[in-house]
Amino acid sequence: MKTNLVRKGLLLVLLVLAVLTVRLVYQRMHPYTVDVFQTAGGWGYSIVTNGELLIHQPTIPGQPGIVGFASKDEAKRVGERVAEKIQKDKAMPTLTNDELRRLGVKIP
Repeated sequence: MKTNLVRKGLLLVLLVLAVLTVRLVYQRMHPYTVDVFQTAGGWGYSIVTNGELLIHQPTIPGQPGIVGFASKDEAKRVGERVAEKIQKDKAMPTLTNDELRRLGVKIP
């Protein structure tokens, strides 16, 4: 009876350690989070890393005027692509109109 309790306790400790390890590895692989928000002109996104705001993009990047993304999904896709580029290149990325179109953005 006592051995079963010890085994269950060890199993629980191992499970907790496994979950913590997976979480730590995931955070290192994906240090950027994309938050989508609604604006008066549509949708925008922010990219946050380690609790600090890195990019606040309320409009479609590289476009004249104050035009937000048409949908929450558009803003999320572009924000995730920008975060991928930052992680890969370790620099502030640029997006071409062709890239925006491939991501499903309707450019005015």
